[in-house]
Amino acid sequence: MSPVPAARPWFHDRTAPPRTGISPERTAEILREAQDGLPVTDGSVTLQPLLVPLDNYQELLTAATAVLDLLRRTVAALAPDRAGRMAVLGIDPADCPRFTRDEAFELRHSTDMARADVVIGPDGPKFIEFNVSAAFGGMVHFETHHRAWRRIADLSGMPSPIGVDPYARLAALVERLCGELGVPPSVALIDLLGDGYAETGMRLFERQVDLLRGHGVHAEFVPLDGLADGLGLPGAPYHRLGIAQYSEQDAREMGTSTAPARAAQEAGVTLIPSQSHWLVHSKKVLALASEGQPWMSERDRALAARYLPWSRVVGDREVGWQGHRHHLPDLLLRQSEHFVLKGATGWSGHEVFFGARTDPGVWAKLIHQAVDTGYFVAQEVVRAQPYPLDVMEETGEIVRYTADTVISPFCVGGKGAGCFARFVETERPRVISAMSRARLGCLLGAA
Repeated sequence: MSPVPAARPWFHDRTAPPRTGISPERTAEILREAQDGLPVTDGSVTLQPLLVPLDNYQELLTAATAVLDLLRRTVAALAPDRAGRMAVLGIDPADCPRFTRDEAFELRHSTDMARADVVIGPDGPKFIEFNVSAAFGGMVHFETHHRAWRRIADLSGMPSPIGVDPYARLAALVERLCGELGVPPSVALIDLLGDGYAETGMRLFERQVDLLRGHGVHAEFVPLDGLADGLGLPGAPYHRLGIAQYSEQDAREMGTSTAPARAAQEAGVTLIPSQSHWLVHSKKVLALASEGQPWMSERDRALAARYLPWSRVVGDREVGWQGHRHHLPDLLLRQSEHFVLKGATGWSGHEVFFGARTDPGVWAKLIHQAVDTGYFVAQEVVRAQPYPLDVMEETGEIVRYTADTVISPFCVGGKGAGCFARFVETERPRVISAMSRARLGCLLGAA
């Protein structure tokens, strides 16, 4: 195995956005055309990609898959069986209605799809969390940005930036799994559809289908509440493979039953990622890997030290931090500006509290709640390296951002696959998501 790469500056003290070679107006026109019909935060357009040296880009994709594998192995080592692992992590069985009896399958396919969230800190990438499921957003947005930037490079005569098509990776995964099932490559994309799920829409699903079909996979979108009809049940299902792109939490909020997914499984449909994704998704797993486990090799420990921020499951106990031993609740109270509290299975920015942005009295109550429940993880805040980007607002005005970015490399079928990005103007640490009205972009490698 090759050694874990040494830390190095990532953005090389960039003071101006990368050149694109065509006018801002034409750039915005191409990007808006590429994103037409997709859910976005507003009508603004980011006029450059985040462009990094190719070595850095490749390192990020390699690290994403290595860290994800470490998290999967951390779950496997928690207990001899699934019940024990769920007990250690405090997982609510109601969040896991489609477990199969095959625990080996469950672990093997728990990380078929994931999206990391990465902050580029002073010494390079830090993986602040992993969204382990197929319910994350951004893959279509990334690939449409990626294709738009290649078109812009063709128009300008500049070298085309390097990216990895996540739908090529997904098509390869579908082909492999369908080969194991003994059927032609086809897949049902299963998701929620309705007025209460504004993050998606038919245009988004149509683009996913088109991108997969472009790689030779017969794909169809099937809404969860119409799954029986969409798969031709009862009877032989039209597709033997399905990608569960919804979350149990979103389904509950919409009042949509997930029973059709279980019925599809009983009819012979294999759903990926396996339900065990929810165990790997728990932020407690990342915290356990960050703290180190007895079974971890020296390489595992080096990987965690290099790419994971200091993270610990909150409890009434002592921990090491910056070379000294501390009582964890006291440390979080004394040094609140250095830490963020995260609910173990929160999503979309829910259950995230920055000490620097939280009233001291409220923060103290949160620490006590975290100790009492064992549900929260404390993580040292990673200060992002800024990156200059221009944004054309809906008005046509161009504004230069000193961008505080979260970069999201995708992992599909065990391989890194493209990097979505969101950013806000640099300020105190905060959640950077669609909910915070973050701007959208992508990260690519310089040719």
